Amino acid sequence: MDRVVIGVDLGGTNTRTALVARSGDILEKQKEETLAAEGHEKVIAKLIRNIDRQRANADQYGRRVAAVGVGAPGVIHEQTGVVVKSPNFPDWNDLPLKQILERELKLPVFIENDANAAALGEQWRGAAKDIRSMIFLTLGTGVGGGIILDGRIWHGADGMAGEVGHMTIIPDGRTCGCGNRGCLEMYASSRGIVMTFKAMCAGKHLDTEGRKEITSAQIYQAARNGDTVAHLVMKDMGRHLGIGIANLINIFNPEMVVIGGGVKAAWDLFIDATREEVRKRAFAYTAERTKIVPSMLGDEAGMVGAAAVAFQKIAKLS
Repeated sequence: MDRVVIGVDLGGTNTRTALVARSGDILEKQKEETLAAEGHEKVIAKLIRNIDRQRANADQYGRRVAAVGVGAPGVIHEQTGVVVKSPNFPDWNDLPLKQILERELKLPVFIENDANAAALGEQWRGAAKDIRSMIFLTLGTGVGGGIILDGRIWHGADGMAGEVGHMTIIPDGRTCGCGNRGCLEMYASSRGIVMTFKAMCAGKHLDTEGRKEITSAQIYQAARNGDTVAHLVMKDMGRHLGIGIANLINIFNPEMVVIGGGVKAAWDLFIDATREEVRKRAFAYTAERTKIVPSMLGDEAGMVGAAAVAFQKIAKLS
């Protein structure tokens, strides 16, 4: 009987699960609200139910589930599968997620940071397929990242490698939730884009319907409609992103940088400024050689990457 694994993308908003074949093809997938505020016990109980549904799907395909891979946000202890701390799950402190799931599911379970999992997904089946060294940046409410070196996730000494959103771009810049100032996250995320917009126009520009809050999507649309301020905001965002990518290119010399997350929807508005900044700041040869491309897998990257983690782990055990 052919083996499959279940890949899980455990997000603060949605939990996605997929039944994934060894080829990387998704056989079945589903999405459900996470409702993290309900606490870890209810979230894990719901997760187990979703995994069990995928096990039932595997039976219908005549496949056997060999393992479960979970991409979870936060600091993950790679060997033990303990979630040390997670910003999206306030009560997940030193939570032995691997142990809990293995006890209930009677299956091998492997836990990975969600951005690392998404990076591996893009490297296995997405934009960076067959690329051995690449960096994945996810631009959403914040900025996350994953680093793949020689086909493997680079975890660092404490499992915290890849926190690219917290490299300093502007000394004494905006205060970041991590405690630092001037982090890339505060300029290249959807939140950062809105902050830049408000700084440029005191929050009144575009507010034609009496709305006090402006969304990043509105700013993208305004830029495409020819709004000068919105266009400058997106160029500014691209420039800061380019500084960050140039730093990564100089340090890691990757073959490719893949950009995903919600801000990717504005790709045409920022990528020229990003590439121009990279050419200015990275070594000329590596700046030209390194491809900067949009992600291909979208919301599926985390599930596919979590499945890839599971396949890699069980291959080592067999």
